[in-house]
Amino acid sequence: MVEWTDDGIRQRAAELFGRVWILSDGKIGDLVQCRGVAQALGLEAEERIVSPQKPWVWAMPRGPLPPKDRIDSPTSPLAGELPDLVIASGWRTLAYVREIKKAADKPVFSVFLKNPRIFPDYLDLIWAPVHDNISGERVITTLASPHRFSREVLVQKYGRQPDFLKELPRPLATVMIGGDSNVFTFTKEEDCQRLPAALRALAALGCGLAVTPSRRTPEHVKRAVREGLKGTAHFWWDGTGDNPYGYMLAHADYIVATADSANMMAEGCVTGKPIYYYTPSGGSKKFNRLHEKLAEHGATRPLPDRIEKLDQWEYEPLYAAAEIAAEIIKRAGG
Repeated sequence: MVEWTDDGIRQRAAELFGRVWILSDGKIGDLVQCRGVAQALGLEAEERIVSPQKPWVWAMPRGPLPPKDRIDSPTSPLAGELPDLVIASGWRTLAYVREIKKAADKPVFSVFLKNPRIFPDYLDLIWAPVHDNISGERVITTLASPHRFSREVLVQKYGRQPDFLKELPRPLATVMIGGDSNVFTFTKEEDCQRLPAALRALAALGCGLAVTPSRRTPEHVKRAVREGLKGTAHFWWDGTGDNPYGYMLAHADYIVATADSANMMAEGCVTGKPIYYYTPSGGSKKFNRLHEKLAEHGATRPLPDRIEKLDQWEYEPLYAAAEIAAEIIKRAGG
């Protein structure tokens, strides 16, 4: 297990990589993971967004870049001095990583996060979660996904308790609500009834609830949960003001997360606190593997519809960004 705060890794990263790019198509889930790895390396990263259009995107990742995006074009997202390290995520970025490696007159270490589905030589390191079931000489896998909530960040957040948390009873359950995806949906009426009912049952056991929806949370789910929590001791973040999410993680005694988001599950697992997960309609074999493996690690249990008592359990916190950062240093120069 890599230490979460490793000044040796950060010092070596600063020696190896003067310029760092994060490459994505702007999806927040991809950016969260890339930012987490850069942070674990102790490096400031410049974010470059790619948005290839038709017909060029149809030929990706093996086909050429659009003319406006080619490295010699002033409109290219790759314009300027090329990086020493590129951290990319999203299959659309693969062709751009290839362009960088081809055009650079210096070594560029390339890291791709998540399953690229192809394994070209221009990728120096590939990270994927264990439940993706991929392996290879250039592949590293971890149980959880990378993010920015290191132990240092949590300790800093724990040192300050915002007023809204002071007003809530203990134990505190931090509730993270996701939304529709390509395998999960919250469209069934049953989903909009079960989740609020389960949260009310937690409140009836004396829990204070700190609830945050995500960008993907459908409005009808927000309405159903807010209506269902009337009369309970809870805080609902409505998206205005500074994001309190880090404080909610740091001060949580329990985590409740919807099963549709691997990133939210990973962020919960960094706390070492018990995690209950709620499963909306849908699912897939891949997500089933994720939840099976997190349960085997001892991190999670399914959230009952009518929970009758709060269990307490412990597990080794997971922080994948540190493991990936250590592997980058090992492979890029030791």
